[in-house]
Amino acid sequence: MIQGAGTQLWADVRWRAGWRIQSHSELAVSRLLDPGGEARLRGSLIHCERALDRLCPAAKEPEHLVVLLHGLGRTRYSMRRIDRALSHAGVTTARLDYPSTRRTIQEHAQAVAALLDRVPTPTKLSFVTHSLGGLVVRELLGGDASWRPSVYKILMLAPPNQGAALARALDTAALRAVMGPSFGQLVEGIATSLPVPDEPTSIFAGRIGNTQTDGLVAIEETKLEGMAEHHVVPSIHTFVMNHPAVIARAVSLLGSAPDRA
Repeated sequence: MIQGAGTQLWADVRWRAGWRIQSHSELAVSRLLDPGGEARLRGSLIHCERALDRLCPAAKEPEHLVVLLHGLGRTRYSMRRIDRALSHAGVTTARLDYPSTRRTIQEHAQAVAALLDRVPTPTKLSFVTHSLGGLVVRELLGGDASWRPSVYKILMLAPPNQGAALARALDTAALRAVMGPSFGQLVEGIATSLPVPDEPTSIFAGRIGNTQTDGLVAIEETKLEGMAEHHVVPSIHTFVMNHPAVIARAVSLLGSAPDRA
């Protein structure tokens, strides 16, 4: 389910203990959100940063930080169930928003990198992604940021790692206007040229009935060279992150208890 246009206007640019500062994708305005998602302040980025320092003084780095990135046309709300399970398993999570229909994959990755640059480097840094979020992380991990050596594990859910034939079949100027530049990049084959992570990468694909697709991305299109594991669950693309087997494996891989792989 694609979220409304108004939800695709904000990008998280700062994160601290659940507090987030967002910048508008079109206007020179930022806002400070508390851990419950309520806007506590609107104004300049500097104004919001000062308020964040006052309301949430800098904390020590988390032992394990898991960053969750949603898919194209979605918001952080779509990742809430898997986020909740990870939090209950003792993991610090940063469930981020980015304006997926407004910018390129490179621009999304740059924004996430800039946010992580301002987070105290955790001992372990992992990622859970849905769909386009997996491509953003691949681009992100091609850099050499100070936090790069802390990257631990990656869990990709329905990622179009080899592109998406259905997207190419449906490609029109009108659809690109709605779905934005990242969709255009996907159609044009950027997925196969993005860096492949060195870290253990687990992948889940969805399947509808006896088909070989989740309705948007084919099972084979989710695979990645050198992946640590690959699973298929009965799910449509939109809701694969909510499947019980996916959530259970996320907790097993990333929870505070020893990995039960």
